[in-house]
Amino acid sequence: MKNVLITGASTGIGRATAIALAKHGFSLFITITARSEAGLNKTKQLVEEVGGEAKVILADLSDIGSVNQLIKTVKSETKSLQAIVNIAGIWHDADTVFADTDFADFSQQTILDTFAVGFTAPTILVHGLLPLMSKGSQIVNLSGTFENGAKGWLPYYASKRALEDLTVGLSQELAEQGIGVNAVSPSDTATESYAKFFPQYLDESVEPELVAQEITRFCQPENKITGQVLVVKKDQEPDVYFHC
Repeated sequence: MKNVLITGASTGIGRATAIALAKHGFSLFITITARSEAGLNKTKQLVEEVGGEAKVILADLSDIGSVNQLIKTVKSETKSLQAIVNIAGIWHDADTVFADTDFADFSQQTILDTFAVGFTAPTILVHGLLPLMSKGSQIVNLSGTFENGAKGWLPYYASKRALEDLTVGLSQELAEQGIGVNAVSPSDTATESYAKFFPQYLDESVEPELVAQEITRFCQPENKITGQVLVVKKDQEPDVYFHC
């Protein structure tokens, strides 16, 4: 059985990725993490409808104790992981998008939570779960293109750039073990949250299913590519850049 850990799978790109993995020939035991239990249960239902299996594990990725408990739970559930897919990130709350905001106007808690979910949690999850991974296993991280720069998004931007550095560094370190490490960096994506906060730009946005397609390709055990940051834009062929 190919076991996959996906963070941030309650909606959007994470949900689309969970469904895509189930559709693409994986015998899936999917561990899905986030704080939205209703969203995760919906993802579980959709995965099962396409023939996959899903186990929901609720975890607050902004809390290191919860992250460590997640690692412990995964280790108790399985002895091997085919892939770790780090999708969770913070760029909004229930009512507010963290955009067009001067750095000094972000609350300290928002900065800490954004760094924790976007970079610290993926780092600690990979660190804790690497013993379950072997040759052919894959790590895939979700970044973002930030075509207009960091202004207004600085905590999110910094967390994603750090995640790209982690991707490149881990790919070099794990190459001899045959473990692939890549990142997918989509432009604005037509998720439910994006539609809520930026409906005026939906026509210019990439579909979550296209991003999920590229993540799924990297997750395949026969994938030999490592160290790539793959940019995905609407109506364009995916392109590669490296950020060191």
